[in-house]
Amino acid sequence: MRIFRLIGSLGMAVPLLVVIASVLAWGTIYETRFGTAAVQRFVYQSGWFQALLGFLAVNLAAAAFSRLPWQRRHLPFLLAHLGIILVLVGGILGGRLGVEGQMIIPEGEASSTLQLARNVLVVHQPNPGIYQELETRFETTAWNHRPHALFEVPLKDRSIQLVVDRYYPNAERREEVSDSGDQENPALRLTLSHEGEEGGIWLLARDPDRFGARWGEAHVFFLEAQREGELKQLLGSGRVSPSERGTIEMEFPGLGVRRQIPIPTGRGKMVQIEGTPYRLTFRDYFPDFALSEKGPVSRSAQPNNPAVAFTLTGPEGTDAHLLFALHPEFEAVHGRRQKIHAHLQYRHPVQSALPPDSIALVRASASSARAGATALSAILTDSTGKRQPISRVELGAWYTHPALGYRFRVEAFYSRAQVEVVFGNRDNEVRSEAIHLVGRDGDRVEEAWLALRQAVALPLGEDSPTVEYRPAVRELPFTVRLEDFRKIDYPGTQMAAGFESDVELTDPERGVTLKKKISMNNPLKHRGFSLFQSSYIQGEREATVLSVRKDPGTPLVYAGFLIVLSGVILLFTSRSRVA
Repeated sequence: MRIFRLIGSLGMAVPLLVVIASVLAWGTIYETRFGTAAVQRFVYQSGWFQALLGFLAVNLAAAAFSRLPWQRRHLPFLLAHLGIILVLVGGILGGRLGVEGQMIIPEGEASSTLQLARNVLVVHQPNPGIYQELETRFETTAWNHRPHALFEVPLKDRSIQLVVDRYYPNAERREEVSDSGDQENPALRLTLSHEGEEGGIWLLARDPDRFGARWGEAHVFFLEAQREGELKQLLGSGRVSPSERGTIEMEFPGLGVRRQIPIPTGRGKMVQIEGTPYRLTFRDYFPDFALSEKGPVSRSAQPNNPAVAFTLTGPEGTDAHLLFALHPEFEAVHGRRQKIHAHLQYRHPVQSALPPDSIALVRASASSARAGATALSAILTDSTGKRQPISRVELGAWYTHPALGYRFRVEAFYSRAQVEVVFGNRDNEVRSEAIHLVGRDGDRVEEAWLALRQAVALPLGEDSPTVEYRPAVRELPFTVRLEDFRKIDYPGTQMAAGFESDVELTDPERGVTLKKKISMNNPLKHRGFSLFQSSYIQGEREATVLSVRKDPGTPLVYAGFLIVLSGVILLFTSRSRVA
């Protein structure tokens, strides 16, 4: 009891309140510069700030005990102190034991994974099955962006070092293209202008995902003619129908045999190649090839990027092939090694056909160009597909599409383009985080940039580890399935007035199934967790973003406020009686 009286006699409550008020003021300034997420993690949920609150609670308790023996007139004073202590203890419990994060659920899918507010580095190897999570606190160094965080990662037979030497809270990703590559890789930068709007784009002729783009109403392409006949056909005035699937041209140098095999309409069809011991089995045809999370798909039925998948079988074994009509060098660039020595090419009518309203820059390949490997031509098509060829395109000169009125010019052309991804930092608000990672395995050093929710394989040794930078996750004791999501707009506008999610919650441990509509002010509560409608993500399938919070200190906070209010009421009523 003497200890409580000693602490209470020191009168430290007022200085502590001044310190806490100063911290809160500084936190407000910090939030304006670094954002709400940073101030929550670095200030309000930090151990030192909660220690301040705990010390204030102890000081208030000591002040109350210093008044012993208590009398009836002390009751309002004691209630006020007790209520404030409960509020402080509730806040500390919520900060230390509470759970807060987000659930991102696409429409029609279910999830039980909660993404937490803190981020981790995840290192994993499929063989021998290594998986490690490394805690990160890079946001504490947002003032200088150079944390130099060091991690030792033990692998199967050795350990590697991972160093994070740069952290950008609001990273900006950009590309730098130079003409310093080791291999032929034609690329050009095209600038387009129309009615005061101007934009630039890099096109890479040998990249299936970067050889074409859409700008306004125009289809923009950068193509490479492999033969002189292809260049003449592209520049010709005739229009070729793209309805056929094309053919595969095959040459077997050892046998002196050349064959052309038409692409069939069905899958799994086997064709014996006449005069050879080889047979070809067709697997799939993609008129508009794209690589999705589920594997190869066709984005549309239009032959914008035709590809064919097949296997070639013979005495040497079986080879799998994926050939592109517009990118014949695809297999060679990706270093595929085949057992059967054969020259294969995929010929498709689209090689000499262009969609309506297109701007196609054409470069003759180094092996076929007589006027020089950098000679560029152009083909412009109107809404009917009629062509207007430009036999030679000069760098920096403006040209006009006659039907669309779009102006365009080639700003730069590189025959050995090398694309490098560079990250910069917009400002210090925590919005789009990225880190620069350096991996060391003995004398070997590899580095890479990692944006939040991205992974990269570091080629360190035979078993290259994969490093992922993502939010920490926690499995919830229940599953939430998004049945339907609705965005409600203000009448006559596209501005969101609210969001609604129809969800089904399943808790197998307790045998509970709940169906509820979650809206802005209508959360779903289960097992102490509150699920609030936070935002949504647009896409082919809309996804809802639910904020999830579990705070064990909330009852104490509510009880503390009620007790403080009771003390204030009792204080005024007792004074009125005395008066």
